[in-house]
Amino acid sequence: MVSIAVIGRSEFVVGFRLAGIKETIEASQNPMNEIRAVKQKKEIGIVVLEEEILRSLDAQDRQEIENSVEPVFIPLSTSVEQESLKRLIKKSIGIELWS
Repeated sequence: MVSIAVIGRSEFVVGFRLAGIKETIEASQNPMNEIRAVKQKKEIGIVVLEEEILRSLDAQDRQEIENSVEPVFIPLSTSVEQESLKRLIKKSIGIELWS
């Protein structure tokens, strides 16, 4: 069974802890360390990533995360763009829901 992990600042992950997600990781100064550690865990299928952390990464690291299939990284912020949501759904389930 695959599980969900959350990576972000302490303010971001606390709500997920309260919701019962066990794998919550507070990002350090170099969040790629935590991201790569989570990618090594076979039981993790979905990683919710604070979008500000994704934006702070260099282009190569950001591309690595965006292209990851196992696990799937879902950036989460207060504003979600419809195009990025469409892309994530297509990557996750393999079909496009909106025409």
